[in-house]
Amino acid sequence: MIITISRETGSGGHTVGKLLAEKLGYPFFDKEIVAAVAKEMNIDEQLILDNGESMSDQDYIDLSSGFIPHYRQADIPYDAIKEAQDMVIHKIAERGSCVIVGRGADCILKDRMDVFHVFVYASMEHRVKRVQRHEGVTGQEERIRRELAHKDRSRATYYRYFTNREWGKAANYNLSIDTTIFTKTQSADLIIAAVEMLKEKNKGLAL
Repeated sequence: MIITISRETGSGGHTVGKLLAEKLGYPFFDKEIVAAVAKEMNIDEQLILDNGESMSDQDYIDLSSGFIPHYRQADIPYDAIKEAQDMVIHKIAERGSCVIVGRGADCILKDRMDVFHVFVYASMEHRVKRVQRHEGVTGQEERIRRELAHKDRSRATYYRYFTNREWGKAANYNLSIDTTIFTKTQSADLIIAAVEMLKEKNKGLAL
């Protein structure tokens, strides 16, 4: 079973995915995909980190219209990054069971029957507090809110451009989990329980 984790920024999706992989004994892939893509393309990892699942509104408009100003044409090789990223994720999936966080893996692997797709989200207040703890700061709520909203918007824009689907929409996933309500451990356990139920269902159909 391959499990993909899509997540709102600051919701703890990375932590849930890592904990899930540890509980299941599965390989875990997140930044490892970035490193593999950067090596494949022979470019800096930061370029992949910044543009492998995010896109600005202006880039979306330019790329969708087919008109990119000359002074911006060489800025970001979105298509090349996407192609390399798809290839790396397909290769990972071919190796067997694993947990993959982000990078649009839910859509890249949507035609496989052995994949379970999860979306992790949380209230803005919960996410702000989590970032404050992570950064070791108090206050600065407005700055953090703006940054979280900007990152989510850029992910949604990227996802819409390359998949023609709505990022975060329940219909695109098998399970959505609110980490405002459930702890990271509970979230991982919920995913495991759901996957086990699906396996039992499929086993029954096979009989």
